[in-house]
Amino acid sequence: MNRESIYYLPAESSESTFCYDEDRPPLPLPKLDHTLKRYLESLKPFGTVEELENTKKIIETFRKGVGAKLQAILEEKAAKEKNWVDKWWEDYAYCTLRMALIPYCVMVQPLLLDAVGLEAIPDNFLKGPATCLHHNMVFWKLLRTERLRPIASADKKNVFSADLYRRLYNTVRTPGIEMDKVESYFRTEKEGPCPSHIVVLYGGRIFKIPGLDAEGDPLSPQDFLFTLQQIQVKVEGSSVKHAGVPALTNDDRTSWARNRQHLIELSARNKSMVREIEEAVALMILDTHCPKNYSDLAQLALTGDIHSKWTDKSCGTIAFKNGQMGCYGEHCCYDGSISMSISLYVMMSIAEEGVPDWDIPPKHLILPEELVFDLDDTLRGEIARMETVIDEMQNCVVVSMDQFQDYGKAFMKKHKIHPDAYVQTALLLTYYRLHGTFAPTYETAMMRQFYKGRTETCRSCSIEAVRFMEAMETASTTDADRAKLFKVAANRQMELMNEARKGNGIDRHLFGLWCAAYDNGIPIPELYDDPLYSKSGGGGNFILSTSTLGYTINCGYVAPMCMDGYGCFYTMLEDCIWAIFSAYRDSSVTSCHKFQQTFHQVMVDLKNLLGRSDLPNKL
Repeated sequence: MNRESIYYLPAESSESTFCYDEDRPPLPLPKLDHTLKRYLESLKPFGTVEELENTKKIIETFRKGVGAKLQAILEEKAAKEKNWVDKWWEDYAYCTLRMALIPYCVMVQPLLLDAVGLEAIPDNFLKGPATCLHHNMVFWKLLRTERLRPIASADKKNVFSADLYRRLYNTVRTPGIEMDKVESYFRTEKEGPCPSHIVVLYGGRIFKIPGLDAEGDPLSPQDFLFTLQQIQVKVEGSSVKHAGVPALTNDDRTSWARNRQHLIELSARNKSMVREIEEAVALMILDTHCPKNYSDLAQLALTGDIHSKWTDKSCGTIAFKNGQMGCYGEHCCYDGSISMSISLYVMMSIAEEGVPDWDIPPKHLILPEELVFDLDDTLRGEIARMETVIDEMQNCVVVSMDQFQDYGKAFMKKHKIHPDAYVQTALLLTYYRLHGTFAPTYETAMMRQFYKGRTETCRSCSIEAVRFMEAMETASTTDADRAKLFKVAANRQMELMNEARKGNGIDRHLFGLWCAAYDNGIPIPELYDDPLYSKSGGGGNFILSTSTLGYTINCGYVAPMCMDGYGCFYTMLEDCIWAIFSAYRDSSVTSCHKFQQTFHQVMVDLKNLLGRSDLPNKL
């Protein structure tokens, strides 16, 4: 496996990066009866007999009444649009949210570049980001020239939409008073010109640097290093206090929308500089924090120096003073699979090309351009207010990242259990063992095989999983029975995931029906007020928010969906599992570190269970 086989189209290929996007099949719209049947089944772990009986009546009333009317609206929409949920999902699941993007809406990833030879040492504070900037610009140019290989399953039976790559770079989530808007300035070479500069933030100050040389080629790592060194001299060698404008982007969305409007109306220069930041390829954030370990690195990549994050931007890389690095992505713009793709590309590039030879002098001695805003007393007051708000945000999320080293996917496959189903079932048992209740659980199901597809929810906490968890915590149950129930639960998990990937999930359909009512002035049906709707995770109330991030060491995370929930994200290697767990510090219910410790014990217990069991390796 190398970069060429994964990322590069052969020179003679007639394919191009986005050539299949318009041909992707339409997003399926499930039948109403089928979704309601699956929905009722998903409620069983969370309701009493009486609650489930009441919900059955609510569902039946919905099916025969307003539900049929809303389904007809969806069917009409699906007949005209290849992706009937796309605009609603962006608007109502993301852009109408008024909370600050940090910590609630951004995706974060620690970059373990020491694994590919770029050491996490203070000497690499600027050398690391210079290297990453170069490889990011190479990737950006692959997209511009459409020479990035279209994404397909290993057997080539499924070709996935590359559309979300259009919003990786040169993209911003522009704040609005009531609703934000994603604006992308990215263009392929065939489509026209595209901004190629990068914005660097350090100590709250903002600098613009080029990403390409005069010939249109990405600047070398040595070129980037020289420019970053000039920024370091300017910031560290000056007593000038930063204006603090980036802090405003971390406000609630409505307040930031008002302040942004005031900022660009204050002067033509301000308007021009806001545009330059928003249309830039990406951000590079230099941060004076020194993460002590992987958990600290993951947490500081989210918070760290929030004064130096222009949070609206689609992607940014963070370089810490001790040579550690991380990156973040604005979730509305694209999903985690895109983040994993670019970070893997950068790591493979460093592994294959080696660490740059820093003795080679730069070819281009480029000086950065500092962007200094005009401010008035109103904006200065808002910046002062945000300084206090940001300080309070620093430790709002607790993160625990580590490597489970006892075994990995090889052991799971040996016992004929799919690795993702194995870990999902382990997470459910972890929560049950720690909290004594069953957790409504969201697992990301990728839908990019469909036109402009994004994700669906796989509801992992099935009644089969409940039976297994109860058996594991009941002393009288035999190991043979526990092992059998474990495999039944894991097989059910794979069935649910496969159904979700086919478009037969529950949550996007229920979400679409809600949107149809809302957009057409129809009263929101009783179904959505039923206590079991939220108790099962509906309306974004999933206690466990989970995702598998593949089979490399790259692992990222987001904050939990709920105040008393957990974020659980993992990647599975042959002999180990990398996992990141997140929780809110203000929760009186959750404990990130206890969850991690319990997960480790659960994984050991499952291995011992399978070892003691005399079950054959298949049901």
